[in-house]
Amino acid sequence: MNSKKTKPAPKYRKPGNLEFVREDDYVEYYIFPKMPDNLKDEFQVKEKLLRIKTEIMEIVRELVIQRSYIWHKDEFQLQVRTGSPMERMLNDETNVADDDEDGDLPPHLHGVTHYGDNIGDEWFIVYLLLEISQARGEYIARVSDSDGEFVLIEAADVLPDWASPDTCEQRAYIVNGALQLLQNSASTNPDKPMPVPIALQRIRLNPTLYRCSTEVQNVLKTRLKEFLIAMPHYSIHRQIVEVPHSAAQLLKTRPQLVASAVRAFCDRDNEDIKALRTMKFFPPEAARVRTNVRFTRCLYAMVMHNQYTPERRLGWKITDEVSQPELYKEQILGVKLACGLEILATQAQRAGEQKLEELPAWRAYLRSLEGKGYFRDNIEGSAEYIRLLCKAKEYFKGNQDRFRTAKRVGAEVLALMLHPSDTASVALRDEQNNLLPSDKDDWLSITADDLDALLQDRYGPNKLYKPNGDMDAEEFTKQLSDFLDQQSNFEGIEHGGYGGLDLDSDDDEPALRHPRASTSHGSQLRKNQSMRKACNRNSLIQSEEADSTHVRNFLDFVIPEDNWDSNSEMSDYADDDDIERNFDALSSSSTGFPLDRSIQAYMKKMDRELSQTTIGKSFQGQKGAASKADEDDFDDIEDFEPININVNTLKNMMDSYKSQAGGAGPVSNLLSAMGVGMSAASAPAASGDEANDLSESAV
Repeated sequence: MNSKKTKPAPKYRKPGNLEFVREDDYVEYYIFPKMPDNLKDEFQVKEKLLRIKTEIMEIVRELVIQRSYIWHKDEFQLQVRTGSPMERMLNDETNVADDDEDGDLPPHLHGVTHYGDNIGDEWFIVYLLLEISQARGEYIARVSDSDGEFVLIEAADVLPDWASPDTCEQRAYIVNGALQLLQNSASTNPDKPMPVPIALQRIRLNPTLYRCSTEVQNVLKTRLKEFLIAMPHYSIHRQIVEVPHSAAQLLKTRPQLVASAVRAFCDRDNEDIKALRTMKFFPPEAARVRTNVRFTRCLYAMVMHNQYTPERRLGWKITDEVSQPELYKEQILGVKLACGLEILATQAQRAGEQKLEELPAWRAYLRSLEGKGYFRDNIEGSAEYIRLLCKAKEYFKGNQDRFRTAKRVGAEVLALMLHPSDTASVALRDEQNNLLPSDKDDWLSITADDLDALLQDRYGPNKLYKPNGDMDAEEFTKQLSDFLDQQSNFEGIEHGGYGGLDLDSDDDEPALRHPRASTSHGSQLRKNQSMRKACNRNSLIQSEEADSTHVRNFLDFVIPEDNWDSNSEMSDYADDDDIERNFDALSSSSTGFPLDRSIQAYMKKMDRELSQTTIGKSFQGQKGAASKADEDDFDDIEDFEPININVNTLKNMMDSYKSQAGGAGPVSNLLSAMGVGMSAASAPAASGDEANDLSESAV
């Protein structure tokens, strides 16, 4: 073993001070511009990045306005990262003594957005990065979330064989409006994250070499279709609400406030409820006006399903829900929005009295800086210590204010109330005679069939077999048999097997090539074949194969033909020694072909004997399928029809599926694992002609 301890590859890190506000529902993104070589000074680098940031934010602003987009929580925002040691220290990324140069990111722009309950924000950011990289080809972007490479997770079914979301950390980049995926060299550990500087260098040397396949790009386009074709109606719900005049002015001035108001109302606590009993900022007795408000569907569903009974003694006048349901909806939604704005203003007023030194997040951040040697052994209270402390406070406040916390939004509400917009007042007055009708909200309720259709459209299956379709019973049961014969590994069953590849031989592994070296799926790299080989050599898998061999040998046990005609029920059974010899002979057989012919003859004999019993009559036979030889051997049995195994298998599965009554069960679970879905038409009412329909390819 090498005695030299090597450092693991760095993970391109979440800024440390963000850990105090970072939640699980975040998306993190980087934009790496190509910096001029003559920028050696940190100040020059920062100035260049600030100009690039302004340019990018203008692109983002136009796209947001075009699509009337409403952010659920945080907006798209960027911070300048020069990569200087002091900046990394302030951002709590590294230690002063850390000399790991491989971990340094080049100058870039970095952003973190919390998307809350609306995962659509995450994908809208992916769309923005695609548009930014398309408009500025020299910018390379990277995006990830708490799950890692979520873009690759979305396209997991069409990734190259060597790639998977778990083993491609820091290899997916957005370049020129498309996704690119880099592969490690043959001598590198495939699971090791690729350093970002190396990845950027490779991409800039070959801007189109690592572009993902058309299938991967199409998956992303499908996921982003509502943004690509500018469909604001797809995720926006327009609703008339009746709110206090001051609240209506705020929502006209800053439409984004509707998201903060809804979240504050739905997440209210006991302290917030106390504020709702007074409503000093948005009193109910004030004049109320009707106005159009745009919600995202996520926000509308949240506020509609959050139950609330207004305090009538405060002056809330609500119409009866039964007699005038539409007017009631407008009024109750207006009450909820006013309450949300009240909570925000109250929280900001309370938080304004708290000093920075009293914040738990600041104290934790300060302890982290002290532990990393930020103050450089300067005595507390010294001029240098105070200078560094002030710089740390300024940096902390700047990073805290980048997120739309309740405190920040509440302060914005208070500021807008102190200085109302004249433009908003005019727009509100003009709107009274031109209110747009509310959108229908029947999308809030869906049937079981609608849910199945949505799930099928979103996740699969790839094929849907319907009755009287183009697949017959024999083909269906063959697919079922092939599926059951597959061997599962740690990633599940791989359909199609390995195409004849000998997994125990190293000679069959193809030479490593770039994924774009061939356009055919079969010629793409299979870099993870070594992993599959290791799995197949595993002792546990060998044990499972041995167990399955014993089971097959047991099922292939043969009753000799010369004992078929015996009248005795017990005399034909051999003694224990004979049985042991029989099993020994079976276990030593490797092919089993003679056993197959014998067992087929035996099963044919048994079928004929059972055909006249109630059990035999319960199966569907093959009309006209009996051969002349069979008739001669069994001329004592009239109208014998061999059992149609394919049709009976399918019929039993259909009966089982119908008995599930639309719920989960063994058949639906098995078919979903095969990638097969059953439509509602697959379970017709039982009839006497069902077997005949099945015998004529009813899948």
